[in-house]
Amino acid sequence: MSHKKLLHIDSSARLEGSESRQLSQQFVQQWIDAHSDYQVIERDIASKPLPHLDQTMLATMMSPAEQHSPEMTVVADRIALLVEEFLAADVIVLGVPMYNLGIPSTLKAYIDHIVMAGKTFAYTDKGAVGLVKDKPVYIITARGGIHAGAASDQQAPYLKTLFNFVGIDNVNFIHSEGLNMGDEMRSKGLQNAQQAIERFVA
Repeated sequence: MSHKKLLHIDSSARLEGSESRQLSQQFVQQWIDAHSDYQVIERDIASKPLPHLDQTMLATMMSPAEQHSPEMTVVADRIALLVEEFLAADVIVLGVPMYNLGIPSTLKAYIDHIVMAGKTFAYTDKGAVGLVKDKPVYIITARGGIHAGAASDQQAPYLKTLFNFVGIDNVNFIHSEGLNMGDEMRSKGLQNAQQAIERFVA
């Protein structure tokens, strides 16, 4: 029996006591309980961070393989692995804390690996076109304040636009908000997120 693949990406710098980690883990567990034909691929980009975009990586992405130095070949192999893993996933679950109104830099570094011309998008005479087949993406955020729908939310608009750019329209957000606004707001924020997880999994 061939398994479908769920790619689970965690980006919280807190390896212990992270709400985005706990909620994304809950989502994955409930998904597996409900869909037994799924295999989980775990990618923790906080405990195993990817290098940030630099001169070598840019040069690697913009040149054919036969022109690659040994150093560039290592970079190209790393990019290829991440792109293949991303393309092969049937469902993607992201745990994303809000840092300074945006996404963690570790997640940005991951994105800079997988948004790859010729693989996940293509330049055409009509502009860029996404090459990724549409699939459900579930983005579980953890936020100290209340930001959903406000100008201070620089996470959701960016991630939605980015996934749309590569061809994925099925982008779903589960926000846990108000986590640093006292016990009552915190438990309400976590409860809202847990209810949303149950709705999406069902």
